Amino acid sequence: MSTAVQYDLIVIGGGPVGLSTAFHASQRGLKTLVIEKHGYFNDLGSSAGYSRQFRLQYDQQHMSELCLASQQYWQQIQALSDEPLIGDEGSLWFGQKGVKDAREGGIDEAEKTMDALNIPYERLADATAIQSKACFEGLPKEYYGFFQSNGGTINIKQTERAFFNAGLNSGCVTYREWENVQTITSLADDIVEVTTQHSAEEGITTTCYTCKKLAITTGAYINETVRSLGVSVPIIIWQMASAYFKKVDPVATTPSWFVFQQAENESDPRTATNSLLCGFPELEWANPGYIRVATNFPDDAIIYDPNDRQLAPSKQSLAIASSWVEQFMPGLEPTPYFTTTCLIALCDSPLKKGQKKAEFFLDYMPDYIPNNKNIVTYTAGWAGKFIPILGDMLCQMLENNALTEFNFSVSYSTFSIPKNHFAIAWQTANI
Repeated sequence: MSTAVQYDLIVIGGGPVGLSTAFHASQRGLKTLVIEKHGYFNDLGSSAGYSRQFRLQYDQQHMSELCLASQQYWQQIQALSDEPLIGDEGSLWFGQKGVKDAREGGIDEAEKTMDALNIPYERLADATAIQSKACFEGLPKEYYGFFQSNGGTINIKQTERAFFNAGLNSGCVTYREWENVQTITSLADDIVEVTTQHSAEEGITTTCYTCKKLAITTGAYINETVRSLGVSVPIIIWQMASAYFKKVDPVATTPSWFVFQQAENESDPRTATNSLLCGFPELEWANPGYIRVATNFPDDAIIYDPNDRQLAPSKQSLAIASSWVEQFMPGLEPTPYFTTTCLIALCDSPLKKGQKKAEFFLDYMPDYIPNNKNIVTYTAGWAGKFIPILGDMLCQMLENNALTEFNFSVSYSTFSIPKNHFAIAWQTANI
């Protein structure tokens, strides 16, 4: 075993949130190490594929406040990238009246939040108004919705590269890849040890790193990461499917969109969501000449081990997306191309009885772990829109181990968001 030098901060997980955390740590002058199980910019986690949606609307006010606050953080990292990180196509939500989705919320609830926060949007009273915003035809006449112009599409890979390069250029960040964390040991003297293994042709190398602070950002792989600490996080994992459809009408276009419609079979966990489909505009950096349409439910079944993920989508998911395209998007050929899956870890426990599940988890280790306030864990949720601000949030928690609120200033308001919105109901691991 080789022993490496001590770091101010170690980040386990080199996906977008881990890279954002390392960047914000470098801004604070912290000597930082990022450990990635796979290679950087891989497609084996939640950042698989090219694009994610950015939007301001949620049915929970604190989540929309976080979206508003995140805009300044996106501007900060955009200044370090030659390529646009978020498009300005807008966000379109539409569907049946009264339909709510357990994960996304609902149209009416989102409008109430936008009204409360003075977020501008355009109400769309019927299918004709919706179709004026996108290349849909033949939508049910009773569909309604809204268009919010500040939404858009995140260039997920370029965002990762921007953070990676900024950390590298700072001189504060060291990156390791293809290193698998074996154990995490929290000692009583404000030191955390992280032991890894790296396999190569010459054999297996075991390394022990030490640090003062630790951030764990391994997404769907969280429970295999923290198992050596004797804890686990209550998550479920959805394998999500998407496909690209070829444009046959050169002017066919859409903003980013969600459709809310009644589930066909609410007893089936794969399709018991009422937001069955979402879509993206044509993007020059993501298969130009094609438009992405994705299902918004588990591709096959809910899984608990990320190693059970399949790289190819199920026939069912592709058939649902193709059917939607054939019915309502005549400017596209309904044959799926460039099919992909990604892993999304989702919170699987409410904070209190009767309370909605957290959108994502962000918390210290439980009190019985030595140095628990020196170890912060982020996982779960559709958090692409929060990548730049989440890195700062993790660093805030490690700077102030008594943190109870995140405070963010934007041009017209200041938001104080209680940390308990993101608390983890830690469980005992099966070791």
